[in-house]
Amino acid sequence: MEAKLKKNTATLVILAVSGALIYALPYFRNYYYDVFLDAFHLTNTQMGTLGSAYGVCCLISYIFGGFCADRWKTKYLLTISLVATGLLGFTLLLYPPYPVLLLIHAAWGITSIMTFWGALVKAVRSLGSENEQGKAFGFFEGGRGVTNIIQSAVILGIFAFFAKHMSDKMALSAVITVYSVICLLLGFMIMMLYKDPDQATVSPGDKESSKSFDWAVLWKVLKMPTTWLATILIFTSYAMIISYYYITPYATAAFGASTLIAAALGYFSQYCRPIGSFGAGIIGDRIGVSNMVLIGYILLAFGLVGLILLPGKASFILMLLVFIGIIYTSMYALQAMHFAILVEGDYPVESTGTVSMPLMIIGYSGEIFMPIIAGACLDYWGGTAGYKVFFGILLGLAIIGFITVVIWQRVTKEKRQEIALQRKLAKEQALT
Repeated sequence: MEAKLKKNTATLVILAVSGALIYALPYFRNYYYDVFLDAFHLTNTQMGTLGSAYGVCCLISYIFGGFCADRWKTKYLLTISLVATGLLGFTLLLYPPYPVLLLIHAAWGITSIMTFWGALVKAVRSLGSENEQGKAFGFFEGGRGVTNIIQSAVILGIFAFFAKHMSDKMALSAVITVYSVICLLLGFMIMMLYKDPDQATVSPGDKESSKSFDWAVLWKVLKMPTTWLATILIFTSYAMIISYYYITPYATAAFGASTLIAAALGYFSQYCRPIGSFGAGIIGDRIGVSNMVLIGYILLAFGLVGLILLPGKASFILMLLVFIGIIYTSMYALQAMHFAILVEGDYPVESTGTVSMPLMIIGYSGEIFMPIIAGACLDYWGGTAGYKVFFGILLGLAIIGFITVVIWQRVTKEKRQEIALQRKLAKEQALT
């Protein structure tokens, strides 16, 4: 059993790279904002609506993503998603008018979420045994982090080269081409390497049923307390993940950090991501996934308390960096455990898509609410006070998350004992 994840290492790497790079095309416009604006002759409002079109379709896709993941083969869904995303990328090279751009970004919301994300979670779960889920998702999220660090540096180099020797528009075309080609290649690699769970883990008599979405199963899942506890865990931790951007302006407003230092604090998060993800994966499989989540919330709360209480003086900037590092590392550790913890809820791999429907729809809904809450805090209290109130709300969510984990551990006591026994037996077999 312990060798299962090791045997699937190559597939896990490809899934991690795919899980990072499929989102490069929908989001790269933000990193090359001015060039994209000029090349496509857009206004700032039109640029913003591209993100809105993508976001709305993503939200709708979360609703149907679980259905797709359990209805069709994972291999085909992942391949089609990557290939379709890449082909849509190539259409950008024609520099189409705004209405077409809007349709492309809306379509990306479907290809990167509805047919992809639920299937991707299901694929990662299938690569490891029950006592390897921490490492499976930890290494997956860590791999996404490493991929983002490498690809951002490489793509920036490509853009700089073409911009220097040709033009900004040609540089943008080069970036689009590279991202699109990579998506196509990853799609074909998954088609060749990935084997669907039903081929290896489901008995012949159950294969047909494992391919179909079952509404009875969804109803059963919705009645399980672990489903709603897992939803709260995702919501409370994801709220921090989509709100950490406010730390950068806070550092400037409260500590007088320069623009360069503030930007560095933003990039610092990507370097903490592999540490938090890999660490959570390894530790989670040794001490139990929910125990790792418990530690994650404690560290997150500690970092937020430090951020709120630290005096806003330039001399405390290094201490600020320590607290920010704790926040970044813990929030990515928690993200890595979002779906790894499902093993303790005793959900079978073949119903992962069904289980993930309420988790994703409600758990990720903070992407809509948190920016609004942050804006309201900053407008009402103003200045550093507004930031501290918002960080206080995030601290409250971290505490709720902590309490939820404690309840989770009581509800899943028997399953956790079973997994612990499997872990013990696996260690004994490794020694003999």
